[in-house]
Amino acid sequence: MLKNPIYDFLILLAIGSLQQLGISRLAIFGTSPDLVTIYLAMTAIRSGQKTSTSFGFFGGIFMGFLGSNMGLEALTKSIEGFIAGYFFIPEDSHATYRKKMMLFYKGVLYASIAGKTIYTLLAHSLSLPAPPNILLATGLGTLLTMTIAVAVYQLYFKQVLT
Repeated sequence: MLKNPIYDFLILLAIGSLQQLGISRLAIFGTSPDLVTIYLAMTAIRSGQKTSTSFGFFGGIFMGFLGSNMGLEALTKSIEGFIAGYFFIPEDSHATYRKKMMLFYKGVLYASIAGKTIYTLLAHSLSLPAPPNILLATGLGTLLTMTIAVAVYQLYFKQVLT
């Protein structure tokens, strides 16, 4: 359970702003790493599926408000939070450090794959993107997101979960 949901929500807004106004400008072949997906996975690991889905929805609305497609962002971030929520670790869990680490990485991986695939399919639905373009956007976006997720876990989240 979140100890201070307002504080966590403000962090989500800060990360969403950084993502939309800074990181998204560093696109490689049209895709960029997704910091919000990493934060949603952190929220899902600590708080569960309902909280991370709600955070995903409001984070998507906020990111859409800052300059993208509001409905599509809300949908993809909600789905990312929902999928990452499958890897929830209860507070009274006796999971080892390695198990917690693997659950976090799985949550980020599956949420990123789902979010990037849905976003690519729906954002370019009128032009019907070719399967290689979908694979490139999903694969490269997931790889960039996972790279940052490993760094974030090693620098910050490792201390939070132990």
